[in-house]
Parts: sequence; C-alpha cells; structure tokens
Amino acid sequence: MAKVSVIIPVYGVEKYLNEALDSVVNQTLKDLEIILIDDGGKDNCPSIIDEYASKDSRIIAVHKPNGGYGQSCNVGLERATGEYIAIMEPDDYIDSHMYEELYDIAQKYDSDIVKSPYYSNCEDVVNKGIIYNDFTRYYNIPKTSFNIFEAPSLLYEHPSIWSALYKREFLNSNGIRFKEAPGAGWTDNPFQIQTLCLAKKINYTSKAYYYWRILNDNPSKELKDYKLPFLRCAEIREWLKENGYYVPELLSSYYRKELSYIKITLGMENIPDKEDYIARVTDMVQNMEKDVVLNSKYLNKKEKQLYLKVLKSPQKAFARRGIGIWKRKIKDFKRSFIRVKINSSQVKLRILNKTLIDFEK
Repeated sequence: MAKVSVIIPVYGVEKYLNEALDSVVNQTLKDLEIILIDDGGKDNCPSIIDEYASKDSRIIAVHKPNGGYGQSCNVGLERATGEYIAIMEPDDYIDSHMYEELYDIAQKYDSDIVKSPYYSNCEDVVNKGIIYNDFTRYYNIPKTSFNIFEAPSLLYEHPSIWSALYKREFLNSNGIRFKEAPGAGWTDNPFQIQTLCLAKKINYTSKAYYYWRILNDNPSKELKDYKLPFLRCAEIREWLKENGYYVPELLSSYYRKELSYIKITLGMENIPDKEDYIARVTDMVQNMEKDVVLNSKYLNKKEKQLYLKVLKSPQKAFARRGIGIWKRKIKDFKRSFIRVKINSSQVKLRILNKTLIDFEK
C-alpha cells in the first residue's frame, strides 16, 4: 500500500499536462500511487498519459468515455489503495515537497484531513502573477487537530480540495464520493462540505504548496451555466439537514458561500431564462435564516446588504446587474491599458499588455 494515492482527472489540458505530471513524479515522497484518469480526451492527453505510465511503474493509466470531473474522481477513488488520497487538477503544478510534508503532518496527528493554503497562478490578460491564499487571513484556525465547529470559516472558502490530503479509510467509511455531473459541474463543492463536516481530526499548515492556474480571474465569465451553483447548493443544504449540520454555528459561515455565488451569477452577461434564474435566487435567499445572516460575524456589510436587496426584490437585483457588468468591463479595460506595480522588491509597468519596465530592487 502506497502512502499517498494521487488522483488526476484529465481532459483537454494538453498544453499543461506535462508540467503537472512532472511536478508529481518528482515529489520527494517516492511512495506514491499516481492514478491518471483519461476522461475521453480528444487531444493528445491520452497518449501523454500512456507515455508517462510506460516510464514510471507508480503510474496507473485509466481510459474511459467522457463522464465529467466527478465521475473521473470516483473512478480514481475506487482504484486507489493508498493510505491517504490527494486530488490534483491536470493544468496545475505542485511544490516538490508537498506530499511528503503533508503526509508527515497526517502521521503525527492521525488526521482525517490535512489542509494547506495555495497559490493562485494568475495568467489572465489583466492579472498576472502568483498570489498566496491563506485561510487564516480573516479568522484564526487552530494549530492542533480540530473539527469544523472549531473553524467554521473553512466552509465559505474556495473548495480547493486539491490542497489537501484525505485519509482513504475516512472517505470510505463515510461513503464520501463525488456528485457525478457533466463537465466540471462544481462537484468539488459538495465534496468539500461533506469532508469538512464529517472529519473528526482536521489539521492545517500555513505553508502553501499548490499552484492553481487561473486563466480568467472573473468567475462570472468562467461560469457557463447559471444553474450549477444553485443545484450544488441545494444538494449541500439537503445533506446538511439530513446529517445534523444545518445549525446556526455552521450556517453563519456557509451562507457566505451562497451569497458569493449569487454575486457571481448576477455578474454573468448571458442568463437565458430570466424567470428561472429569479425563481432559483429567490428560493435560495428565502430559505436563509434571516437572523443568522444579519448576525453572522463571517459576513461583511456588503454581503449582508446584497442579501437584503435580493430578499426584498430579486427582480430589481436582476435588472440592475447590467450596471455591475459594465463597471467590471470599464475596470478591466483600465487595468489592461496600464498597470503599475511597485512594492518592496519589484517595479513593473505594463501598457497595452506590453511590459515596459520590470526589474527587481
């Protein structure tokens, strides 16, 4: 049995796949099982997978018809034999010490989950650079083992299920698997909530290892189907209720996630069915417990104002969304036209997407 099974669902990432796989096979922790799931790729990914598998006995290549991210992860989970599970996106890359150091923490505390922050590797036309994302930036997270009631703030953070290790026995004994939906399907959201709520021992390290590639920093543009956030959130709520986690201590944090998704969908330029959208957003806000929202220490003033505006008139919120879209376009245009970055270590000037000055102090 390997110490860590790394599950990598692969589809349509020929440009980045070699970088991702090189960062895994060159980990300082050598006792790995690397499961590459080809989700019916039409590019050169299947042959790249086979090439790596032919050179490294730790790699298991699985080829299957397209079934989406969640199904691919489930195939990997069923094949995995490692003590711990890691999930990686095929267009990202990781620090060479990631799995060794997270596994050492897991061994020390007998963790169900070891969670770490991550880097946003921004390659957007407007934003470029590496950004450190630390979950402790607003609220403290215990330095020893904890459960979700001791750190509810994790529920509203980005799922980032790839910046963690999960004990395989913990996943199997609780029957935790991914929702199977077409495409990516936002299936990481239910997985995030279920693992965090059910884990008895979560450990957090402030050291980041994972580089998450972002090609477009506007989530409203990235989202192709406005229904997805509402579908996944409805499933999450149902699960919370069925399993005894639909309580104010957790909802006061979780509601921030739902409000952020309302904000993202309101920023979409193309919502083909206005009435359906309004019905979904109305159902979401009307089923939030008002006292929990307004008294939540996790929600800021703007988020509470968004809740009240949508609760009062979702039709008006929908009608005014165009203003926000144009504000964003103007802001992006200004930032793409000229960008100046000056800090303690660097001076950088970009005009019309061309770098004129870039030097380190």
